[in-house]
Amino acid sequence: MRKFSHLTTPFHRLQWKLTLSYTLVTTGALLVVELLFFGAVLAFISSDVVAEIMGQSLQTEIVPQVRPYLDQTPPDIDGLREWSEHLVTTRTQSTLGQESQTITSLNLGNLNLSEANERLTVLDPTLTVLAQVPGSDPPLGEPFDVTAQSKTEQALTMAQRGLMASQKEADGVNVLAVPVMADNGRLLGVVVLTFQLPLLSREVIMPILQTLGLTLIPVTIATALIGTLFGFLTARGLTKRIHTMATAADAWSQGDFAVVSRDDSGDELGQLSRRLNRMAEQLQNLVEARQELATVEERNRLARDLHDSVKQQVFAIAMQLAAARALIDSDPAAATNHLTEAEMLTKQSQQELIGLIQELRPAALADRGLVEALKVYIADWSRRTQIEAEVSVKGQRPLLLITEQTLFRVAQEALANVARHSHARRVDLHLAFDATSVILTISDNGRGFHPTTDNFGMGLDSMRERITNLGGTFEIDSKPDAGTVVTAVIRKEDS
Repeated sequence: MRKFSHLTTPFHRLQWKLTLSYTLVTTGALLVVELLFFGAVLAFISSDVVAEIMGQSLQTEIVPQVRPYLDQTPPDIDGLREWSEHLVTTRTQSTLGQESQTITSLNLGNLNLSEANERLTVLDPTLTVLAQVPGSDPPLGEPFDVTAQSKTEQALTMAQRGLMASQKEADGVNVLAVPVMADNGRLLGVVVLTFQLPLLSREVIMPILQTLGLTLIPVTIATALIGTLFGFLTARGLTKRIHTMATAADAWSQGDFAVVSRDDSGDELGQLSRRLNRMAEQLQNLVEARQELATVEERNRLARDLHDSVKQQVFAIAMQLAAARALIDSDPAAATNHLTEAEMLTKQSQQELIGLIQELRPAALADRGLVEALKVYIADWSRRTQIEAEVSVKGQRPLLLITEQTLFRVAQEALANVARHSHARRVDLHLAFDATSVILTISDNGRGFHPTTDNFGMGLDSMRERITNLGGTFEIDSKPDAGTVVTAVIRKEDS
């Protein structure tokens, strides 16, 4: 099957699907129309309309010719019979591969009937047979036999009353009775035509079927070719417009919202294109707003961190230097102690600034991955803070970059809080991966606090917001003199 897959691949495209559907609809519609037309023709032929047309033809063509023979006293029966015999013509038809056959036709003015069951009979007012073609059954001069044909009797009775009547017998034979009236309204006789319905006539149906079959094949092929051409051109335009929207969507997925899907038509695709453009514009505004908000939040965090750490330490340094200046002449030893303390505070401020700078550019994360980046960062943090730290990892799998960045930032914030406020001697960082989530746990043995009442400016809201933005959960478990445990969980579908 694979060896032929390249042959069917184009038909999986929307353009060819639309082309084929257009061709099938056009061809199917043509077939339905031709079949409906054929059915309508057969229904017309087998309906009462045909009998009415034949009756009108008898009244206008045959009755005027019969009336002179009957409007005599006595009626000119010999002349009537001689006239009727001229209505019958016989011809021999030869068909290739078949025997020759004799066909008898009955010519009634505009009507040319050639069925064996078709017969014209002229009756007098008492329904006695005066003339009959073709054949002589029932015999001439005998009453017209209607004992076995009840509907024929009804038609003759109506004709005796001066009304044209048509009845259809159970065997499919139609009986058409037309009265012959004198100028004074006296009934001179009745012209009876019996004929087989054309629906049951092979000679009528076969030419129609042959004509339909001969025209159906070439017309269907031509229609299919034309339908395919127009379908291809129509589908090509539609797929080109859809391709334009798809190209714009690809650019939007890459963050390039400057690309616009241009389609000025007023149909549904044009409306969809304009709505997508509006959506892209709104997304661009949203991204810019989010970026601005993230920038503001980062600035606020840095301002808070600088206020909580470096600013306080700089203030303490200034106080130590002021005390040293005041004591440098009277008590040089005490001044030296203050200068030593100021030097220690300066080194701490330097370490705090280094930590903040590293938080601003976690470039190693993209190169090393979350686990390796955390190990490197905590090793450096432990060296700077003189706090023992250990990293443990259970299981490992790739994460989205946004997830790694979020967990890395949360770890930085939590470790900064440990260094500033906990007075801890040890920190344990545990990173666990499983099939459904990734869990970051940071615990210390510091002095702890009351999470609901104490406010140390530790950025707890910032950490919680980072995690919840990814659909995760963030918890803090801490008590005074019992250490602190920070737990962040992000589910797999969000990571």
